[in-house]
Parts: sequence; structure tokens; C-alpha cells
Amino acid sequence: MSADLSISAACAPWKLDAKAFEKWLGARRSAPQLEALALVFACLQGNSDAVKALESAHFPKVRSALKKMNVGGLEDELIDWMRFELFAREQGPLLATYTGKGDLTGFLRAIAVHEALKRLKKQKREVTPDAVAELPVPEVELAAMKGAYGKQFTKALDESFRSLELSERNLLRQYFLDGLSIDALAKLHDIHRATAARRVNAAKEKLTDLVKQKLIAELQMGESSVQDVITLSNLDESLGTLLRKSG
Repeated sequence: MSADLSISAACAPWKLDAKAFEKWLGARRSAPQLEALALVFACLQGNSDAVKALESAHFPKVRSALKKMNVGGLEDELIDWMRFELFAREQGPLLATYTGKGDLTGFLRAIAVHEALKRLKKQKREVTPDAVAELPVPEVELAAMKGAYGKQFTKALDESFRSLELSERNLLRQYFLDGLSIDALAKLHDIHRATAARRVNAAKEKLTDLVKQKLIAELQMGESSVQDVITLSNLDESLGTLLRKSG
């Protein structure tokens, strides 16, 4: 199917103007979640049916994530807060920051989970990592890295990811799995976009170093040879694949 036909098909359920939608898409035109982007655009245009469809399809999963966190009856309050932020926030609807790179449910879930963590922290209530990580820890299965040392690479990446700090894991999940842009992360965490970019890069660099250390020990190779095994140009893709397969 051509790009124009794909756009027309995505617009059809909400009777969107294809040219207006395409203009709004901009760089997101090549994003994999085109139908979700059309739904988002329809919501931003004030389409009440689209808003109902989004809430019906995605909010129950967000609520389920909040219940797993044991937020003490704050689910309704958090859902109401998220609804306002998504559709009516004064500085612009948060929904407009969805890039279409990741699953829309994951995007909404990340927003709600982050706000829940902030509130629980203010109340000085302890949240265990297992409860927080509704965004799942990856399984040991990876398609991005094949070859003689594929299994070792997969194991090293998985174990290295698990050993990161909780905040680092969540940040990488939000970036790679949920498709939050640097601008969206900055707004979500209430930090400058340069700070958000630095934190993402720092987490990626830490993950890379951990993978290197594990492979050097496992394969008994020098750093340059291990570098070839890792093929850093595919590390981002590999992590994204790992996270998606666990979802």
C-alpha cells in the first residue's frame, strides 16, 4: 500500500482531511503507528467519537497498570489528571507529543505511571521496582543481533539492562518502547530538553559499557573484538526490539 493510500485509510474512520493530517504528521509520516496517529489527530481536532474510542481502548490498560502499583485508590484521580493533561493542558495538549514510534497504550501508561510515582514519592510511600515496572523487563530473546555470538550478546544486553538503576530503565523504556521524544520526556519529567537528552544518552552509554564488560568477560576477547560483536550501530535497535518483544 502506498503512503497516500495508507494516510487515506488511517483518516477514514474519523473522516479526517487527509491533507491536514499529512501536514500535521510532518516527520512522523514514516512512523509505524499511523492509525494511532490518526486517532490522536482526530482527538486534537475535537472529535468526540475519537476521544471516546481512545479512552475506551487504552484507559483500562492504564488503570490496570496503576492498580498494579498499589496507588491506594488514586486511580480515578490519576485518570482524571491524565485526561486533562492529554486534551486540555494550558501549554498545549500532552497528547500532541505522541510521535507514533511506539505503542499508544505504552505512551499513555508511561505518563500515568510517572505521575503516580511523583505523588507516591510526595506521600513518602515506598514503591517496589516490581510494582513500578508495568513497562516490562525484557525477555531473553532478541532478533536484531545474529551470528556466532548472538546468544551471548542477547544475554549481556538483557542482564545489563536489568542492572541499570530503576530510573534509567524507565527512561530507556519511555524512549525506545513508548516512543517518547526528547521534548516529550522533558515535559513529562519537568526538565529542560537538553537535560532530558543528556539523561537518555548517559543511560545508553552506561548500558553500552555494561554490555562491553560482560562480553569481554564471557568471550575472553579484547575490547576491539567485542566492539565488533556489539556493533554499536545496532545497539539502539536491539534494545528497542528486546523491549517490544517483552510487551
